[in-house]
Amino acid sequence: MLPLSSVLTKVEPQYNSRQMFQVISGLITIIVCYAIYIIMYRRKKKKEEAESVLDDTSYIQEIQHLSGKVGFILWQQYDILLAARNYFWEVMVDYADYLEKADLDNIDSLRVADMTEDSSVELAHVYNQSKVGLKNFDKLKEERGSLSIAGHSRTLNDSVKIVWYNQTRVIRLFTPINDETLVRKYVETLIRQSFGTKDAMKLAKPVESK
Repeated sequence: MLPLSSVLTKVEPQYNSRQMFQVISGLITIIVCYAIYIIMYRRKKKKEEAESVLDDTSYIQEIQHLSGKVGFILWQQYDILLAARNYFWEVMVDYADYLEKADLDNIDSLRVADMTEDSSVELAHVYNQSKVGLKNFDKLKEERGSLSIAGHSRTLNDSVKIVWYNQTRVIRLFTPINDETLVRKYVETLIRQSFGTKDAMKLAKPVESK
């Protein structure tokens, strides 16, 4: 009969080898599972990115982003240069009318002006009482230099103000939201009039620089 010490000496290495094998197997399993997760995550992300981009060229050529305080609120100003021909007064009114119906809970401000906003006239109170719709609002029958509309956006869940400038291809957007990508999606949706559709709040392919 072998001494106890001899038995222990022979059994102990077998136990350590088995334990080491279990540890290595566990590590390999973890590594393989992690690798599979990374591959699946990347595939999902690429698919989501592909689905979130429209199969069309953007209407936005360039965005300039500024910010400044008005009272206690830090407002973000986005100056958007459209990749299109200059728009005109009737187009401005059409877009304002669409924006009110498709995205704004209410109109807090409705202004028209000539060449400078210093001469702007506030029409919100009169308009909100008329309940005729912007296309039928008599104060917008006369062509002016600029048109602005402001209210609470359901899509952005925040305040937004948009200014159109007659015979230009510039749109100016004000909001407390500091997110240029989100604003780009919002303006793209407005131009395409796709609020409430599967194409809403999606980016489009960048405009090729000439």
